[in-house]
Amino acid sequence: MKKASRYLALSALACVLPLSLPAAQAAQSENLELQQVLVLSRHGIRAPLVNYGDVLAESTTHTWPVWKTEGGLLTPKGGQNSEHMGRYFRAWLAKDKLLPATGCPENAQVFTYANSLPRTIDTAKHFSTGAFPGCDVSVINRVEIGKMDPVFNPIITAEVNDNFKTSALNSVNQHAGDGGLAGLNQRLKPNYQLLESILDYKNSKICKEKQQCDLASQPSEVVLTQGKEPGITGPLRMATGAADAFMLQYYEGYPMKDVAWGKITTPEQWKKLEDIKNLYHETLFGSPAIAANAAKPLLTFISGALDPKLATTADQKAARQAKLAVLVGHDSNIASLLAALKTKDYQLPGQYERTPINGTVVFQRWHDKKTDKDLMKIEYVYPTARQLRNNVALSLKNPPERVTLQIEGCTVDKQGFCPMEQFNQAVQKDLQG
Repeated sequence: MKKASRYLALSALACVLPLSLPAAQAAQSENLELQQVLVLSRHGIRAPLVNYGDVLAESTTHTWPVWKTEGGLLTPKGGQNSEHMGRYFRAWLAKDKLLPATGCPENAQVFTYANSLPRTIDTAKHFSTGAFPGCDVSVINRVEIGKMDPVFNPIITAEVNDNFKTSALNSVNQHAGDGGLAGLNQRLKPNYQLLESILDYKNSKICKEKQQCDLASQPSEVVLTQGKEPGITGPLRMATGAADAFMLQYYEGYPMKDVAWGKITTPEQWKKLEDIKNLYHETLFGSPAIAANAAKPLLTFISGALDPKLATTADQKAARQAKLAVLVGHDSNIASLLAALKTKDYQLPGQYERTPINGTVVFQRWHDKKTDKDLMKIEYVYPTARQLRNNVALSLKNPPERVTLQIEGCTVDKQGFCPMEQFNQAVQKDLQG
């Protein structure tokens, strides 16, 4: 069974990687020393990107709520959640003796780099405020504010010729499972029907005027343009936008009677809706041809930040020298990166999203003093949906969730460690592929 089809049919039974042992517990071994941490974070809670857009507005008879924060910007609560994550990371890294528990970091100990959109820059600033209160920790961005930094821009850089299109489209359709995108849409029919009920889709402008009244029967198309982010049009895209909007309302703390107009009442409904969004990213970036191309600039940066032999730019060298490097981008960055690394199936307990708000992929370089070898451990460290909604202050006693990730070519032991040499080889293979 193809991957996306299997994900939809068996998501409740999918192989769950065991929760990793807390990193602090690993550090209790006198042989292990944490030497470097690189964090790739998604931004915090933002207002809807384009005030729900024409398609979403025309897909419902209901009125979408007006946010106090301008579209696409980090909300005040999003800033608070980001500070909670920063405080937790400081406590964890102090526990594992990478950084002191209090005071400001020494020069060059911390490197923070954000995509040049306001929400990513602000997320990075709030993370730093939470981790290092009262300290002047700079957050760098390398292009004009409001424009995408090439390192964080998951665009198609290859020439989109017939060969590339054929390879990418075949890969997407194979990944989508039986029947390609059309078959995936049919398997999503129960999910679409739930969304149609929430939206009152049968009475919407799109249904009444355009006679498009059944999402599952509408065509989807993969859009590949050199220099632009790949996408999928049609019902999968619209439904992803709606599910994302509802999830943001929940995170932001809207009263439940106002979240999706009070029409989502069970975890099962949330899961059905978020499965649509998860499958959008899974199908699009799960295609090796697309993921490898879209993630290459970011993966190249990370490889240099973790391997001194590959650090060629000043920013890579600064990230490599720092004890803590924090990169802040988007869900598309994480989705494409994990796909490019051929990450094994994972689930995030307490979350409906595969790439949740404020979620972080954390690369940890440990040194085994007994063998004089470096080890790599990769974890998804993320707040649960409930922690985000309730604006929970995170700490070692009340932590976010941690799940060990495994990438192809990097064999992990029971504690989630793999040899650094294997990790570097796997990354280079992915970059060359």
